Amino acid sequence: MPSDALRVEKAKIERAREVFFGGKGLPVDQISHAILRSWIRCANMGLDAQTTPHPDAASASELRLLQEKHEALRRLARNELDMLHAEARDLSGIVILTNARGEVLDAVGDPSFADKAAQVALRPGAQWSEDGNGTNAIGTAIAERRSVAVNGAEHYFNGHGALSCAATPIIDPRGATIGVLDISTPAYTQGGYVLGMVRMAVEQIEHRLFRGGFDGCQTLRFQTDPHLLGASREGILVFRDGVIVAANRRGLSLVGRTWDHLDQVQVEEVFETQAETLAQGWNGAVRLRGADGRDYFAQLDARQSQPETLSTTELGAPSLEDIELAAMRRAVAQYGGNISAAARSLGVHRSTLYRRLNPGG
Repeated sequence: MPSDALRVEKAKIERAREVFFGGKGLPVDQISHAILRSWIRCANMGLDAQTTPHPDAASASELRLLQEKHEALRRLARNELDMLHAEARDLSGIVILTNARGEVLDAVGDPSFADKAAQVALRPGAQWSEDGNGTNAIGTAIAERRSVAVNGAEHYFNGHGALSCAATPIIDPRGATIGVLDISTPAYTQGGYVLGMVRMAVEQIEHRLFRGGFDGCQTLRFQTDPHLLGASREGILVFRDGVIVAANRRGLSLVGRTWDHLDQVQVEEVFETQAETLAQGWNGAVRLRGADGRDYFAQLDARQSQPETLSTTELGAPSLEDIELAAMRRAVAQYGGNISAAARSLGVHRSTLYRRLNPGG
């Protein structure tokens, strides 16, 4: 960032801090709404911005257990960690992979910055959720369920002002957050392109979650440009009995739906075709007209007799549905029946959690 623009940016953030932390109002025109919402959440949790958290470091055995528990996610994201490694080193920073709770699983990049980051607990085994570390790209990306960049003094705690971070949550085919990919560097050294790189890397990670197919379902891949079929930018919808039961972000965006619409929307509501046509299948790419009148190029995955997905094979559970329901019930029990708190801990919408636990309600 040019020096003049950098000075202006720093001054704007400092004015926003003076307004917010001085109790003078909400600086809605001085910082992004995502950062402001995070500051409000942190203040409501009673966090003191003048302090710097110093969480206990995970022991070697605790870190090993944490990494073993999430080995499937680590393998899934390894290519992207390797790909971004060089970029992070060029920025004197590190690439970080966390689980859905913000616990750091892996961190690779510039060794000197890694040592500095460790001083503020930005190291494997540490947890970077908002409730522990205030506004930060990892925790705020989890809370917002979207890509977030946090530069310098935009961090809630003063002690984190030496960092600039860009993070994107990794969302599974059912809409649950399963992890976060982040690039952290010295403050104000990132350009806007860094967040774009992280987004593209996460798109590739999420794309691989669909490669094994889903038992008893039809996986539809589609785009307006036929050259994007098979690439991470294609839209993907998974149908069971003609109903959308899983998707990627781009697929939902193309048909104007959200994660809350899973298990509710019929194929006829988004495309000019019938469930029977999907069930019968077709060969190669065909033209498919959307309900909005747009034309897409679409293809169906070949049927998988023994699907290999992250949720089933890698984690050793009998089915995607069984895993989800068990995790949801545990979360609700953990939070004493509080659906909203359980949904936040799982990284899903409250309505999604309620609908999955009460299918007839």
